[in-house]
Amino acid sequence: MNIKPRVTLAIVFVSLTAAGCSEASPSKSAVLERVTSTKPTLTATAPPASPKPAEEKKSEPAILEVSEPSPVEEERSFEPVLQEIDGLTIRRLITAPEVEHREPVAASSVFGPYEERIYAFVEVSNESQDQKVLLVHFIGPDGQVSGGIELGIPPAVPRWRTWAHTKHAKKPGLWHVEIRSTDGTLLGALPFEVDLQ
Repeated sequence: MNIKPRVTLAIVFVSLTAAGCSEASPSKSAVLERVTSTKPTLTATAPPASPKPAEEKKSEPAILEVSEPSPVEEERSFEPVLQEIDGLTIRRLITAPEVEHREPVAASSVFGPYEERIYAFVEVSNESQDQKVLLVHFIGPDGQVSGGIELGIPPAVPRWRTWAHTKHAKKPGLWHVEIRSTDGTLLGALPFEVDLQ
């Protein structure tokens, strides 16, 4: 056997031993720490894992702060609100500048200064055996009431068309036409706008 490899092996062994131990013998407390340690000692022979590319990283979803919504003016609806009571049903409620051949002409929800009258056209059915009376009111932007017009509905009619009108809707703003029974129950309501520009 060749001496050169043995000497080289001995030098490597001595240098590793000297590099790994700073004390000739470990202190008694260090030995006790190693023996009583509850943490497992892990050793790895595999190279450390390379970090994942940025697109593969899972990130937690962002938490957005929720704030109170800013007050926004509600969009106006010019759809009628229709009810039924005691066999009387309002089928249509329309505002128009005129009525011809028992039908509204140029139905609209916006009226200008050139309109002489504003009509509230009503189509109803009365399934009861009693005559009914409807009251029509035009209510202005400041709460002023025009109308109080009575519309008679005969008994047992599947379709009855009638109307009321006002000449007093001249103040600009949002108006409402309301159809009520004689006891004051609201059967129909429809907003319309008067624009004098």
